Amino acid sequence: MLALPPSLNSWRVGRRPADPLTPREREVVGLLAKVLSNREIAATLVLSERTVESHVRSILAKLGMANRTEIATRAATPKR
Repeated sequence: MLALPPSLNSWRVGRRPADPLTPREREVVGLLAKVLSNREIAATLVLSERTVESHVRSILAKLGMANRTEIATRAATPKR
């Protein structure tokens, strides 16, 4: 299983717990940070592309982000 990038460990959204993502969503974030397409993520995690799309939508909603680029950028940014 892929670990959540350290820069995402401190994310807090509203009144949600410190880590609103499921373990599978954290795996998807790690692969988004590597700039993989939904198809590549699906192949890596042995999921359908549709399931990956669903995970990405869920991550965006939970973290209050507009697109996958925001997730990848934030995941790749080292925590200060």
